[in-house]
Amino acid sequence: MIKAIFIDIDGTILDFEACVEESMRCGLIERGIEYKDEMLVTFHRINDVFWKDLEQGKITFEELLERRWATVFKELGIDLDGPEFESYFRRRLHESAIPMEGSFEILEYLKAKYRLFAASNGPHEQQVNRLEKAGMLRFFEEVFTSQLIGAEKPSSDFFRYCFNKVRDIRPEESVMLGDSLSSDMKGGNGFGMKTVWLNLKGEEKPEWVDYEIKSLGEIKNYL
Repeated sequence: MIKAIFIDIDGTILDFEACVEESMRCGLIERGIEYKDEMLVTFHRINDVFWKDLEQGKITFEELLERRWATVFKELGIDLDGPEFESYFRRRLHESAIPMEGSFEILEYLKAKYRLFAASNGPHEQQVNRLEKAGMLRFFEEVFTSQLIGAEKPSSDFFRYCFNKVRDIRPEESVMLGDSLSSDMKGGNGFGMKTVWLNLKGEEKPEWVDYEIKSLGEIKNYL
């Protein structure tokens, strides 16, 4: 019997793309740079590579922060200080909390049936603050982050820490809900949890993912 749901934050219940677009656009305009939509595409492509390297242990989180925007600006041909913009970007993102469509309804629904825990790769204080600003923190018993734990999803160390803290729930009694195959689904599956993949991009579902949903509301079909 399922007792608990572990829920990813960015791209699952908070609209990370909208938060990034808002922060990037405002930051560039403040620095006299015209913002164009294709800049966001470049950011996401480079950011995805950095996060995959982080998940695989190829770089540290500090290296990601040092190199991410410098790489983006180099490719875009923009003469700005990458680490300085990273500091601005993180401060701005710290206050940005744009909910995904249907997230409040589904959190209310799940909270009435299960124990809920947030599980995120990211800075702890930032993620807690964003959940609070969005009015979502009240749904979760604990907020587990990679910064707090010292390990990234999909590492078994991340999930081992979570279940050591929540000792009365076993992995097979829990579900990992998230949008990332490489961190949420692989991590949850590898630790013996059921997995629910929020597939917003219409990608092909791997056989090892238990359930696939195209919108948060569809989770009611399974939980």
